Parts: sequence; structure tokens; C-alpha cells
Amino acid sequence: MQSHKNSINQEIRIKNGAALVIRTDLEGIITYANDEFVSNTGFIRTELLGASHNIIYHPTMPAIVFDDLWMTLKALRPWQCIVKNRTKSGAYYWSETTIMPIFENGKVHEYLSVQRAARLEQIEQAEHLYQLLNAKQTLIRPTGLTAMVKFVENVDIRKKIALALAAFLLPIFCLMYQLFLAQDYRLLSCVAVSITVASLLGVNAFKNFTTLLHKIIGIFYRMVEKKFGHAQGLAGNTLLGDIRHTLYLMELNLELAQAKDDASRILKISQSLSDVHVGVMVTDDNFEVIYMNHSVLEIFKKATEKAVSTRLSNSDADKAQTESARQLSASAKQPYESELHIAGQVIRFSVCS
Repeated sequence: MQSHKNSINQEIRIKNGAALVIRTDLEGIITYANDEFVSNTGFIRTELLGASHNIIYHPTMPAIVFDDLWMTLKALRPWQCIVKNRTKSGAYYWSETTIMPIFENGKVHEYLSVQRAARLEQIEQAEHLYQLLNAKQTLIRPTGLTAMVKFVENVDIRKKIALALAAFLLPIFCLMYQLFLAQDYRLLSCVAVSITVASLLGVNAFKNFTTLLHKIIGIFYRMVEKKFGHAQGLAGNTLLGDIRHTLYLMELNLELAQAKDDASRILKISQSLSDVHVGVMVTDDNFEVIYMNHSVLEIFKKATEKAVSTRLSNSDADKAQTESARQLSASAKQPYESELHIAGQVIRFSVCS
């Protein structure tokens, strides 16, 4: 982001290549904001989380634009537009905004918004359109012939293929009728057989194609949910089979990359916690210890050495160590709670004296 003096009516620009990302719930309440978004808008992250998405919308934006936004999202379709946003100081910036529904288990779970730098010609066109919209001199959705063309463009591909097939068969049926009137049954039979075979092949190819599209959509949604490597329907050496093979390999590579990234994050967190001088112990819901840093291990070591020095038996020493762990776990039921930011993660932890 270029440096500008924050003031009302002062324009700032999104850095080229930057992506301002936020997630909202189904009511438009912000649940996540990336660093680029926080830096560009000037809000503190805690001011954004829990706030309505329209906290960043500039007051000069026509309300009908956001009516169109919600209408599109309710139809389960992504929405794209050039939007004028405001920062905390009152400055503004233009963004090429894409908002889309995110699905989980077949239902819309949240909305994802991605903002990128808008080009100058896009900004000029948007400013002109919004002036007309505010003056009620135009509509945001097309009408007449333009609306009809737009409608045809948005028709489901399955309906388009079915319509094209019907348009192809209509003149052939007319030909068959003429052959029937002319009592040319031999040619009529050849045409009928050819059309039947072609129709069966076409229907089969259409079915395979639409099935593959549904599988691809399902794969991509699983990728969003970080569920990879489902080896289903890999049989077959056709072109569609090759696509399934390639998608499976892509899923598998992403799963391995995700596992490597998770392991790297865990290692960084473990190393960071190991260097903390305060004793840190992590337990599950049943207070079973799943992690102890060096400070806690040192406490147990000293407790064990003390037990040995008083000539306890090995079994008694083990009981003493177990009892120490149990007491530490039990005392963690009412801890001092805080947060630790390590390796890009936020860890909520309890410190026990």
C-alpha cells in the first residue's frame, strides 16, 4: 500500500498482487481477516472480528449494489463487482471484489470475500455507473435483449446441451416423416437406426460428462475443506478417466503438502514453547498430558530426584511423579488464561503457579 496521509476523501491504493481476504458468517459478520486486509483498512483486528461486513463500505456506494450482492449469494452464485471501500480514517480505496459462498457438507457454511487492486479503467466505469444508479437513471441488472442474452449465458450447461440436441433432431424427424410418406422404408430404417445409435452414444457421453463435472465440483469443495485423496472412480482409460486420475494425483499432492505444512507449524510451536521459561503443559479434555515443555520436565525431574534422595522405592517414585502430574493437571482447572502468538498461530493457554 502506498503511503498517504489518512484523511476523508483521500484515496489509497491496494498494492499490486495483494489479496485482502475476509470470511463472514451467513449474516455478514466478519469471522476472519488476513493481515493485508487489516493493514489496508486501518482497523484493529479486534474491531473487525464480530463487526458487520458493511463496516468497510463507502457511504457513496448505491444500496442497490448490495441488494444485488445478497440476491446473488442467496442464489448460491459468486458475486463480482468494483467496489468503493472506506478505511477507518475515512480514506477510500477501490477494489475488484469477489464474494462467494463456501460449502460444507453440501450446505453454505460461510462467505469468502477477496479484494484486489482495481484497474483505472474499471474504476472510471464503476464511478460512472454508480453516479447513474444514485440518480436513479439506470438499473444494475440489464433489461430487454441484453437481459435475454445474459439469461441464455447463465442457463445450465445441461439444459443448453439438451436444447442443442433437440434442435439437431428436429430436422431429422422431419426427414423421417417425409421418407414415411414416400414409403421409402429401407432408407427410413437406416436413418432410424443411425439416429438411435447416435442418440444413445450422445446420452451416454452427456451422462459421463455431467457426472464428471459433479465429481470435479465435489473434489474442489473437499480441497477447500482440506479433505484430500479420495480414490474413487479411477477405473477406465478414457479421456474422462485421465481427468479423474489427474485430479486424484493433485489431491494426493495437496494432502502431502498440507501434512508437511502442519508438521512444520507444530515443530515451530513445539520449539518455541520449549524455550519458554514458564512451565507449560497441554492436556486433553480428560486432563491426560499430551505435551510438556522443558520447564515442566525439569519440575518432574527435581521431584523425582528429591523422592530418590529420601530413599523411596522405584514404584513409590513413579507414584510421586504421577501424583505431581495429576496435581498440576487438577490445578489447571482454574488457570490464568492468556494468548500466545507463535509461528502465525494463536495459542490460548493456562499458566499455573
